[in-house]
Amino acid sequence: MSYDTRSTYVDAKRKKLIREFLINQFEFEMVTGLAGPDINQYIEYMQSKGCKEFEIFEKDSSIFNKQVSTINTTANVTLKHDDILKAESKKPNTLYDLDFCTSARFMGDYMKKFKDNFIMTFCLRPVGTEETLSKFFGERNEIILKKSNWQYKSIKYSKILTGVGEYIYTSYRDTIPMCCIAKIN
Repeated sequence: MSYDTRSTYVDAKRKKLIREFLINQFEFEMVTGLAGPDINQYIEYMQSKGCKEFEIFEKDSSIFNKQVSTINTTANVTLKHDDILKAESKKPNTLYDLDFCTSARFMGDYMKKFKDNFIMTFCLRPVGTEETLSKFFGERNEIILKKSNWQYKSIKYSKILTGVGEYIYTSYRDTIPMCCIAKIN
């Protein structure tokens, strides 16, 4: 269940700041992801980051129909009315942008499928940070070996090291508490 029913994220200042920070950690030419409530804003932003090709998934029929009827771009975009679990998860030069806007509690299949080059966004209600991280790393069969806290400008984040690699975790709040977990490579 999604708690944020915005039609656009234009006023979501913290979300935009966090996403800018995380997306700048990646090098990519393609995005496979969930475009959110404003597909044109999403494509325009990702193009500004060097993205040349888009594979957008949406399983909700009303949102998909809105995306199809409002898309206005010359970008190379493939829209798929399907669950992003059906996406290929190991394409080169691809960022997997998975803005779920729901709690991590029932997202285990997604946590297992996408291994590298992703940003996963979850709602922290009603589960909180500890349950979210426990669920995420438990589903991936990874043990946290080290967690260190960092700050970049006004963004506080953690680097989390497991036997599989390093992750970035950060949380924010615009209207509700959210978090992002990113794995680069």
